Amino acid sequence: MFFSGTDSEKRGKEVRANLFYFAENQMLDCNQYIIKDPTTGELALFDAGNAISLNGLFKGMEKCNLNPSNITKVFLTHEHVDHVLGLYPLVTLRRKNPLEIFAYGETANILSEGDETRIFPGNLGISAKMFGVEIIPLKVIDLINSKEILISSEYKFQIHYTPGHSIGSISYYDPDKKILIPGDLVFIGGSFGRYDFPGGSLHTLINSIKKVNDLDVKYLLPGHMGISDQANQQIAFSYKMIQSINFY
Repeated sequence: MFFSGTDSEKRGKEVRANLFYFAENQMLDCNQYIIKDPTTGELALFDAGNAISLNGLFKGMEKCNLNPSNITKVFLTHEHVDHVLGLYPLVTLRRKNPLEIFAYGETANILSEGDETRIFPGNLGISAKMFGVEIIPLKVIDLINSKEILISSEYKFQIHYTPGHSIGSISYYDPDKKILIPGDLVFIGGSFGRYDFPGGSLHTLINSIKKVNDLDVKYLLPGHMGISDQANQQIAFSYKMIQSINFY
């Protein structure tokens, strides 16, 4: 089996000034977010998708008057296939002007080592080759000692370590704009991330959701499903639902 590239446009929209959302495509993809620096025009991309949807992202960006060539930084929420495979074609495209890639702890280690076995969690029966990608060691900036990062003149995010779905999972939180980019920690509609992959833990996931439930958030921008401008209500619903799980 080989998953060929798709030109299916990733639907994009501006969530608030210079912050854009691009909805996931099929085939193990993820939502992606872009912040444009109004001063320099540079673009910061949150999560890289699954590689086969890269052309679709570029098409969606162009509809939003964003030039893919202006992507200079990629910020990752965690190490799984649907969030990181797009790095490899991006790195190839930007060989002359290398991207800065940011990740946390184990995610940074996995990508730096080129450890394909930990990018594809559990026994999913898939590989990088099926996505037309070769996993190679990447130069990654580890955010493990960073409390916050300045994305642009408008956006500054705190780094919150929120494992449970994976060991390297983090959430990006802008307290001024009340924005949360939690990866696969928590979703809308009472949903939350899987905890049955290697490195996952239900107990840890509950604690991580509790952490973000205590934040003042308006915009919930998760890795899958839709987004919400009623974030605190959505996170509280997910926290309630995960607490209702009986486990022994």
